[in-house]
Amino acid sequence: MDFDVILGLFGGLGLFIYGMHLLSDSLRKLSLGLLKRLLDKMSENRIVSMLVGVSFTSIVQSSSATSVFLIGFLNAGIISLAAALPVIFGANIGTTITAQLIAFKLTKSALLFVFIGAVIYFFAKKDKNKNRGHAILGFGLLFLGLSVMTTAVKPLAGNEAIIDLFITFGKQPILGILAGLLVTAILQSSSTTIGMVIAFASAGLIDLPSSIYLVLGDNIGTCITAMIASIGGRYSSRRLALGHGLFNIAGTLIMLPFIPLYIHYIPMLSGDIARQIANTHTIFNIINTAIMLPLVPVYVRILMFLVPGEDYEKKEAMHLDRNLLATPNVAIQAVVKELSVMLGICREMLDKARVCTVSYNHKLKNEVSFDEESVDEMQRHITEYLVDLTKQEMLEKQRRLIPALIHSVNDIEKVGDYCEDITKVSQRIFEYNLAFSSPAKRDIETLFEKTDVMMKHTGRAMENNDENAAKVALNVEGEINELIMKYRLDHIKRLADDVCTSDSGLVYSDILMNIERMNAHLTNIAKGILHIGKR
Repeated sequence: MDFDVILGLFGGLGLFIYGMHLLSDSLRKLSLGLLKRLLDKMSENRIVSMLVGVSFTSIVQSSSATSVFLIGFLNAGIISLAAALPVIFGANIGTTITAQLIAFKLTKSALLFVFIGAVIYFFAKKDKNKNRGHAILGFGLLFLGLSVMTTAVKPLAGNEAIIDLFITFGKQPILGILAGLLVTAILQSSSTTIGMVIAFASAGLIDLPSSIYLVLGDNIGTCITAMIASIGGRYSSRRLALGHGLFNIAGTLIMLPFIPLYIHYIPMLSGDIARQIANTHTIFNIINTAIMLPLVPVYVRILMFLVPGEDYEKKEAMHLDRNLLATPNVAIQAVVKELSVMLGICREMLDKARVCTVSYNHKLKNEVSFDEESVDEMQRHITEYLVDLTKQEMLEKQRRLIPALIHSVNDIEKVGDYCEDITKVSQRIFEYNLAFSSPAKRDIETLFEKTDVMMKHTGRAMENNDENAAKVALNVEGEINELIMKYRLDHIKRLADDVCTSDSGLVYSDILMNIERMNAHLTNIAKGILHIGKR
């Protein structure tokens, strides 16, 4: 094969991919408000969720981006699998818009779009206008890349070996599907594969049957991104990734017997091979979605069977009954109970953080992040509840308690933050193969034990308004402060004696700092019980 052909093919492909990236990224930034409104409409209504998937993917020009977004939402527990599946079905339709755009063959105007986009980008003052310039520039580069690829491969139209290879795709469906799958899996973009297929077809290298099989494989290959994104995630995100793959595999198997009908009727819609390929892509996904959408409940059960297991669930506020607001004394007791639950979650987080410092566990790290989100939400609910409580008639003594309770909820939320920070620091130990000296390990273990004792007594003091428990907590905090001062001096000596490395030492110092700050917030709560300090 001529070097110029190879250079033109890969150079054009590079322009096409970069243009697609610019277009997709710029459109996403320009449409953030609209995207948020669309995502808010995701619900258990399958048709609405499917239309959200179509709209979202049409805007960002990437079904892979949609699937990664959905996996993020599932990992955060924001949506259910039943709501996510129709969105991913719709995403398969939305991504065909790219193929329809490519089929317009705006290659002659490509350089004009590049020029206009570049001018807007360089002369625009506002970021929004710069993004518009980027979008137009990306649109132009996409078609410029397509033009370069088409021109580069045209000489191959007379090469018998190449022609025989592509004819084989038309005669051997499995081979054509596998080729489309592999190319898409490697390039991580179904739109890029469709662009290549259209370029080859426009150059006369492949016919409609070969194109159809490559497009079917392309639809399966685009699921690889979601599968990669789901690794290490929640069971629900793994189910979605598998569901996306099975959706396209099942659709391909259903469509295979009807390929002769495709070949017969698709040319009736357009005489242009590029448009025929784009229409094949769109019609396949519309029919596939129409078949699978009514079966979502059954599909969810199948996926639950194929990927068994229970996700780690987010904890929610349980005691904040709004009917209690009319009786402030009881409402305040409910808030105190909720604060105790919050602190209990933090105590669990502390234990998981301790395990991670000894032997890093990614599952525990994810659970701590999930718990931290629970603590954040509980903080918000408690604060809103207390604000509503201030609107009720209450005794002056009760009213003075409200600021102290708001301070306490904020302190507990910070305790959760520091627990999560410790797990992030622990991840650094694992990723960079760091190790603590034996004395450093003992120091950290002692501090965790002392902090757990302080949390236990702080919780008891808060829940029962127990001043003795609060005093014990403050005594423990004094011991922790003395130990941290001693450990820091010991650490400096170990560094001087080369017992500890500087990289490990930085991590050790971060852990000490997080524990120190954590205990400072626990101290605030204990002092509030004893009516000392600012509260």
